[in-house]
Amino acid sequence: MTQSWKELAESKRDSYIEDAKKLLSIPSTPDPATAGPGKPFGKGIADALEHMLQQARGDGFKAYNVEGYAGCIEYGEGEESIGVLVHMDVVPPGEGWTTPPFAPDIRGGRLYARGAIDDKGPAMAAYYGLKLVKESGLPLSKKIRFIIGTDEENKSLCMKRFKELDTMPEIGFSPDADFPIVHAEKGQLNVDLVFNKKTAGQEQEEDQSFTLRSFGSGHARNIVPDLAEAVLLIRDEKQASRVDRQFKQFLKEKEAEGSFASSGTNEWTLSVKGRAAHGSEPYKGRNAATLLASFLSRFSFAGTAKAFLCFLAERFEEDYYGSALGLASKDEISGKLTVNLGMAYYNSEADVPGRGDIRITVRYPVTGVGQELQKRLADAAASYGFDLQEVEIDPPHHVPVDHPMIQTLQRVYQEQTGHTPRLLAIGGGTYAREMKSGIAFGPLFPGAKDTAHQVDESVGIDEMILSMAIYAQAMYELAK
Repeated sequence: MTQSWKELAESKRDSYIEDAKKLLSIPSTPDPATAGPGKPFGKGIADALEHMLQQARGDGFKAYNVEGYAGCIEYGEGEESIGVLVHMDVVPPGEGWTTPPFAPDIRGGRLYARGAIDDKGPAMAAYYGLKLVKESGLPLSKKIRFIIGTDEENKSLCMKRFKELDTMPEIGFSPDADFPIVHAEKGQLNVDLVFNKKTAGQEQEEDQSFTLRSFGSGHARNIVPDLAEAVLLIRDEKQASRVDRQFKQFLKEKEAEGSFASSGTNEWTLSVKGRAAHGSEPYKGRNAATLLASFLSRFSFAGTAKAFLCFLAERFEEDYYGSALGLASKDEISGKLTVNLGMAYYNSEADVPGRGDIRITVRYPVTGVGQELQKRLADAAASYGFDLQEVEIDPPHHVPVDHPMIQTLQRVYQEQTGHTPRLLAIGGGTYAREMKSGIAFGPLFPGAKDTAHQVDESVGIDEMILSMAIYAQAMYELAK
């Protein structure tokens, strides 16, 4: 080549920005209401997938759709293949954005939109890396398979179906985490918690001073909820004034924002703001649900309301590592177990067990056993009248440090950045674990701000151009 990978990537800056903005403008959140044949997770995700495939066909690649669950773009020949796995689905945007989440905007050298860093922005950078390899004309001995998923933020049903219908490469990378190289991903225990039948009949007594009408917080288990609201029935005006005063004092002590306002006859709405973060790193956020529950649990609620609030306050508030649940553990490879309570809902008018609904994700060390943690969690939940439902265990993923692919990618990273590559372990799960020897490779550089799953999600454009060069060289070196 007469130009370096960096120079080639820089020449694509303007077209990358244009194409990334087009992709990011497609609202690709899950939408069961528009799901159907060829679009199992809804129209928006299906549109984003087909957009990528159409772009690839226009650029001269072989590209095909796998029943709407996934797509595949291929380049090169050979019996062996290298996988590059990305995803089109994004988490719900929530409220409070400076600019609309699906109207991409550039400010201060950063591209703002839902999916900018997770994962549509990096997916487009990796695709452009593949274009650079194709345009270079350099010979390859292996096929590069660029596989596009559609359900990464939920249950990864897309990859399960893809494996039923197609062949997954054994080695490769996913640009959906951090640089330099993520060689270990914690296991995941995802659980829904609902009241068990034994709590039936534990109704709130009508003569109680306080009745919890409803409580709501969160959009997804893998996001730290940044807003929580509760509706109370308070029959005595003096009691309402006392709650108002105590809530203001609570917010002051906690250095938090919130409100207390009348929403009807004897009805009052309390709200509190937190700070969103990725559910694999709950300590980087502030959980609005557990914060509000810690205040409300002080009052004389009864029955299921008391159990719901006390469970949140006593077992989850400011406990990111599962100590109060009896889950705390760690290892040298991947560090501490973490717990995120992503959704918490209560409705006093619903029948038990549907009255309370709590959804959590536990990310446990690579040496841990998900089934053992499940038993401990069940014991803790039972003491508050909750049962575990919809339990999902995704085992840890670990690629040995001496694997040849890791050595190749270490060299690529060092040549492109000038920095010594460290091996990382993360709590987040990526498509890397779908491959026997897959690793997560970027796009977040050391020290860069991580806004995944947050309001005003963004990515640095310079970082995406450098990522493009890294991905291009990585694909070439692995497939040559």
